[in-house]
Parts: sequence; structure tokens; C-alpha cells
Amino acid sequence: MTSTELKPQARLQGWVMAIQDCRSSGLPVRQWCRERGITPTTYYRWERELLSIADSTATLPETPAVAFAELPVPKQVCCNASERSATLHLDNVSIDIYPQCGAEQLKALVEILRTC
Repeated sequence: MTSTELKPQARLQGWVMAIQDCRSSGLPVRQWCRERGITPTTYYRWERELLSIADSTATLPETPAVAFAELPVPKQVCCNASERSATLHLDNVSIDIYPQCGAEQLKALVEILRTC
């Protein structure tokens, strides 16, 4: 795509984000526009245009229904306490780390623990 083709797309995306910001702000549209130096007429014109685009894409053929696939149950790994490499304690939470635990798994576990 060339820059001349991307500019209108970027402008649309900017207005999508602006309209979402306005709607989630809890402010009346006129106040939100006033605070940002936008006329309400411009805001509503863009809102109509974006809704029109959304309506025109909604008339496309529907996507097929969601299909579910049966997956095999993962093999259960039983680990004895004597096999663990380390135990990670953080406040009232602890996790036993076993030799099979990869670096990415360990990193994910630490991130989860930080949120507890």
C-alpha cells in the first residue's frame, strides 16, 4: 500500500479511537468536543460515516458458524516432591518447580505470581 492509500485509513482509525474515547469518557459529546477543539458537527459527521462503513460491511455474507473440535486430554505428569528442583515462595503462594519446566513456563509463572 502506498502512503496516499494509507492516509485515509489512518484518518479513519484516528476517528474510531476518538469516538471510542468520547463514548468511554462519560462526558457529553459537546463537552468532549469543546475540550479537544473539535466541533460537534465534525464529530457527528465522522460518527455517521463510521457507522455507515460498519453497516456496509455488516451486509457481507455471514461467516460460517463456529465449529468445535475435540482435543485429546494432555498426558498427566505426576511429580514427586523429591523430584522438584526448587520451590518458589511469594507471600502466601508457593510453586514447586520441576526439571521439565522450561524457561518460558517459569517466566510465565513468575509473572502470574507477581499479580497475586
